Order: sequence, then C-alpha cells, then structure tokens
Amino acid sequence: MAELNYEDFKRRVNIQDLLVDAGYRLNRLDGLRYPSYVRTGSDGRRVRGDKFIITANGLCCFQPPEQKNYNVISFIKEHPHFFAEYTPGMNTDRLVNLVCNRLLNQPIGRRPSVVAGRERSEKVFDLQEYRRLDFHRDDWDSQKAFYPYFKSRGISLDTQRAFSNHFFIAMRETSNDKTYTNLSFPLRKPNDLATIVGLEERGRTNAEGEAVYKGMATGSNATEGMWIACPSGEALDKVKDVYWFESAYDAMAYYQIIKCELSYDSNQNSEKKLSRLGKSVFVSTGGNPSIHQFKGMITETSKANHHLCFDRDRAGQLFAINFALTKAEKTFNTHLTPKGKLIVVDTTDKYHRHELIPELFEFDRLLKILGADTRTQGDELAKYMESLRDEEDIYSGDEYLLPCDLFDTYGKYEVASEEFHSAKYSGLVCQEDLEDIYSDLKSAHGKYQNDLKEAVSRYETMEKHGQIIYEPCDREYKDWNDQLLCKRITAEENHAVNRASENTVTSGNSSGDEENNEEEERICHFHR
Repeated sequence: MAELNYEDFKRRVNIQDLLVDAGYRLNRLDGLRYPSYVRTGSDGRRVRGDKFIITANGLCCFQPPEQKNYNVISFIKEHPHFFAEYTPGMNTDRLVNLVCNRLLNQPIGRRPSVVAGRERSEKVFDLQEYRRLDFHRDDWDSQKAFYPYFKSRGISLDTQRAFSNHFFIAMRETSNDKTYTNLSFPLRKPNDLATIVGLEERGRTNAEGEAVYKGMATGSNATEGMWIACPSGEALDKVKDVYWFESAYDAMAYYQIIKCELSYDSNQNSEKKLSRLGKSVFVSTGGNPSIHQFKGMITETSKANHHLCFDRDRAGQLFAINFALTKAEKTFNTHLTPKGKLIVVDTTDKYHRHELIPELFEFDRLLKILGADTRTQGDELAKYMESLRDEEDIYSGDEYLLPCDLFDTYGKYEVASEEFHSAKYSGLVCQEDLEDIYSDLKSAHGKYQNDLKEAVSRYETMEKHGQIIYEPCDREYKDWNDQLLCKRITAEENHAVNRASENTVTSGNSSGDEENNEEEERICHFHR
C-alpha cells in the first residue's frame, strides 16, 4: 500500500475528528453551521478561552480572537503536546504521520529513527579512557600546554588560574592509533559534583584563528550535566549568584571583563563586589540548554540570583525565556518561527499562546506578560543595598541610589533637618517655634525610617527566593567572548547568526512531503 502524504491527510482526515482526538468536545450551545469545540477541566466544566471554531469550508479551525487558520497538518505541528504519540524533541513531520495514520486506521511501519539509533549505540562516558593533563597554578611548565587554546580567546593567565580546577587537557587514543587532544571542561550534575558525566570539548584554533573542533565527548550526559565552576570553591547551597552561559569560554570571558572593570573602579564597594564575583558559580550548558539542566541547578541554588548571560541572538533570547518559565514552574512549549517570532504556548492552567517579537525583546516586560515575573533586575533598591558601608545598618548606604519615592522622603527629612539646625543656631527663633520645627523634623525622620524599613523588608523577602537577571553582552557583540575580543558583529553576520539560531532550535522539519499552503506558518520547535 502506498504511503500517504500531506495532501492525503488534508483530504481524508476530518478536522473535527482531530479536535476530538486532541481532547476537545463539541459545544452544543453554538450553531451547527460554524460548530465549535471546547475543552473541559477535571471538574467537568468548560475551560474559558480554550475554544476552536470550524471554518466555513469545514477543513480548518481557528481559536478566537486570533484569525489564524489551522488545517490538520498545522494543528498537529503547533499543538504537539495534545497527542499521545508526542515525545519532547520529536520530529513534527513524524508526529503528523503517526497521528493521521492512526485516525485513518492506516497501519504504519515502525521505521528505525536516526536519533533512536544513536541512543542505542551511544556508550556511557568513561573518564578512564582519557589521559589527563592538568593546569597547576604554581607550575609554569604545566601551563604552557594550555596557551594555544586560551590565547586566541583572549583569556588571561590570571583568569585561567581562577578556573584552573575546572578544566584540563584530555587525550584519547582511537583504534586506528590516532590521538585526539582537546581542551576539556568537565560536565557534572548539580546534585553530584563529585562525578564527571561528560566533557565539553574545544580544539586548537587554526592559522585564521577559527576553532577547528567543538563538541561533546562520546557518551556525555549533556541533558543533565553541565560545566559548573566557582573560583573560590563555594558550595552550591551557599552561593548568592549563578551565571548562565552557552559555553565555558563565554563564562571565563565574562569573569575577566567584570573583574577588570571592578579592579579599576574607585568605588568603595568594588572590593566587596570582587569578593562576591569570586564566590559566584559559572555555568555552561554546552549549547542548547535543557529543562533538566535548569531544574537541576535551580533545585540546588533555590535562594541564589540567576544571571542569564546567553548569546545575544534569537536562540539566546529563547533560552532566557525558557529559564524564567521553568523557574516559575510553568508547563510550556516554545519555538522560533522562520519569520523570527518567539512563540510561547503556556498550558499550566489553560491554553495560552503568546507571540513575542525579538526586535522588541524587553525581558522584564515579557516575564510579566507570561506570568513568570518572580523578581527581576527592575528592583531599584538593589543598588542602594549594595552600597551599604555596614551591612547591619540599613541607613549606611548612598542615599542618591534610593528609589524615587524613598529619595523624595529622604529629601524632606534632609530639608527639615537643615531648617531645624539653622533655626537652632541662629538665635533668632523663639522656643515655641523651635519646638514646632523640631516636631516636623521628628515626623519627617520617622516617616523616612519606617518607609525604608518596609522597603528593605520586602527586598529581603524577595532576596530569599533569588532574582532573575537578563545580562547579555553589549549590543555590538554576539557573545561575551566576542566582547572580550572586541569582535563586533556586522549586519550580515547578525542576519546569519539569527538564521543559525533558528536552525539550532529546529527539530528537523525536512521531509519532502511537507507541501502546506503558503499562508500556513511552519514552525521550529525547541527541545532537547
């Protein structure tokens, strides 16, 4: 029997049968000419706002208030989680074939999957298969071997020493007597830092300064494992800040940039910030971050601030959104469209679909729209709290760093104080008037004290749960390592990077039988 294609599915699969299979039921309150299908909750009641209406030709449906039409192909692709055959990372073309053939009672052969084949043949990572060369801080000869890897990246010797416990050179001999040598960043699970579960590998650069090789060691658990480094060796449950990157090079570059800025900063709090930086944890996901990586680290550092320093491209923006939704314990699905839109489907309570335009990417605002705003960098009191000269005295900070409302209250107290002292030492004000002026001063001072105490109390409550800080590199660069090298990105490169980002998060919609209508929006799902 000939294999059915997309045209067969669109012609033979009834959109109403597909909706029923996806968990919707006919809404008998609406008319028969344009029937609608609704979803019911566990209490048997209709879920508000989750309704699809069949179009006039009976071949498509749409979800008001949006006017976008879905045929059987695009409905399955944009709502894969509605169907039992779906698993995260699955090729959506394969999903369409499985669902439609099942609805048509058409037997479909079980074909060997390329991914499944790799998983079956994939061997477990074994560090014993490698010879290891370590970087010793007090041994110059051991440091020389690392020069070719870090020189082209602009990573200084001081930075290498700070992270020396978190990288090494790994050499592996193959069956054909060849030896492969790479700079290796060990992957660990946050709940088991003693065990190395893989390696993020980087080769030497060629004469043009381009990386010859980057990837993961054979058998690496890159789904749960990640590069986790803290210069001071602070325990995960004690750290106050976690910095997220897509590569270990970017993490080291960020550390070097910030440390250099703080070293040349004459501000009296620079030393305290330097100490905090050294006690921070730097994480590399080795590329596309997985939900398991996010959840694992969040569990172990529940009170820490999380700084999202992913690449400044569309994929990096998507990774930042994924982290925030994961931390907010949302049930979601995200993807990039070929037109560059970030699509977020939130099914935590009921179905919500959000289209986010990258050019208008404002992280704090988007988190509020998505209902994932736990606490972000918009907290204005943070700068004042960082300026405290005595951590036990909440009034020892720089008042000009106070939020506007508190600064106004402080200003009234300061004016009242100057007026009282001027009146007291002038000798021109009678005792009764002086007492009235002093009463105004006490009132202004009391209000300032109470308002600041309440603001600090709210700040400390939020601080216990940590904040999410979106911290990409400057706009002229793609990532933090490029910023360290002052390697600005051109307009042409920016376009290429964004196209590559879309390809990075696609699940591989490359089947030749995908011949949908031109108006139909094809999507690229992000999963690992």
